[in-house]
Amino acid sequence: RVIAAELGVSRKGDGWIQCGEDFVTWAFGHLLEMAMPEVYNAAFAKWRVEDLPIVPKDWKVLPKNDEGAKKQLVLIGRMLAKADEVVNAGDPDREGQLLVDEIIGSYAYRGPVKRFWVSSQDSVAIRRGLAALKENSDFKGFADAALARGRADWLIGMNLSRAFMLQGIAAGLPK
Repeated sequence: RVIAAELGVSRKGDGWIQCGEDFVTWAFGHLLEMAMPEVYNAAFAKWRVEDLPIVPKDWKVLPKNDEGAKKQLVLIGRMLAKADEVVNAGDPDREGQLLVDEIIGSYAYRGPVKRFWVSSQDSVAIRRGLAALKENSDFKGFADAALARGRADWLIGMNLSRAFMLQGIAAGLPK
């Protein structure tokens, strides 16, 4: 909304703001999330020691199971299909870079993508950031770092949670 205010709002809709010929939309948190183990193999719905470790060969991200998130993703997909250029204005950190890159990638958008990167939301910083857009690909390392951390969290969380629970059950602890 701060960026749209600097661009000059001409019209607002449900999940978007028009600024002249341009449109601004947004993501809120993780609209996409890593798939659960049973998405890779239905047998993983049942926790069994012999299935561990679970290590996906081709990682999948899916729309978050939330109606608001799904609705916003559909809107973003429609906007990407019409876009000549996209500006990633996600949070200026690894996770912010990844969140937007994953959405853009999930819709196979192949047009030019620029990166807006500021750490302040005052109008001077916004104007400077808009005047100094970079290539989004220059920030790929940020997305890669967030992706690596997320996958490591997934691997440890999914596998160790199951291993410890199954070990506890085997030891006679209550389920």
